[in-house]
Amino acid sequence: LSLPLSLPLSLPLSLPLSLSLLGLLSGALSACDNSSSEAGEGMLNLSIYGEAFIEEGISAEETADGWAVRFERFEVEVQELSVAGETLSSLPTLDLTTPTEGAGQPLASLTVPAGTYEGASVTLGVIDVQGEATLGEQRKRFEWRFEQEVRYGRCEVETTVSASQEASLELTIHADHLLYDSLASEEPALRFAALAAADLNGDDLITQEELEATDIGAYDPGSDGAEISDLWAWLSALTANVAHVNGEAHCLP
Repeated sequence: LSLPLSLPLSLPLSLPLSLSLLGLLSGALSACDNSSSEAGEGMLNLSIYGEAFIEEGISAEETADGWAVRFERFEVEVQELSVAGETLSSLPTLDLTTPTEGAGQPLASLTVPAGTYEGASVTLGVIDVQGEATLGEQRKRFEWRFEQEVRYGRCEVETTVSASQEASLELTIHADHLLYDSLASEEPALRFAALAAADLNGDDLITQEELEATDIGAYDPGSDGAEISDLWAWLSALTANVAHVNGEAHCLP
């Protein structure tokens, strides 16, 4: 699903600004820090998974224009992950194309007090992708490095850790979001044709420079993405919406 790129903030004019901000921050902290505990401790295992779309590829049947996409590299830098009252940094940068048979790759393990924890947050840094897209006899390669830092908060997830037991939390990366044709639709289609057409010199390698020189065309940026005019800015916006938790649990970028 596509998530908004920005969240409008409206404060009541009848209250002092400082009190309004204090109330807003208190509400946000309580939403992210809400937990219930029990005696003892348990183990919380954290992992990252790129789903079959990264490990196996996006088939032609999945796209609206018949292009198939295969990733040879899909490296994700996890700068920080907060859950169960703990914040971890300096986590490994992993290539999600490594086959895991659905298990994902381990990031870290935590020993935490037993209980139920609401929410999580994660900050992603560099996302480095390389691969090939095909349509019949046509082949287009890409090597793209997105260096923006994106913090995902308010993840809609509940994690229960039982005493002397193991629990898990998965950071799920949705590569299909890179092919979305809309930032506004609740059901965007997957398309690659416009990216393929951005190979302006015809050498079958789609570069950042070529994408920056190509208009977004029929892609729909919605009202929040009105400033997006070229395909590199378009892909960068899509890249800022790839992180979910435990499969489909949404986070707010």
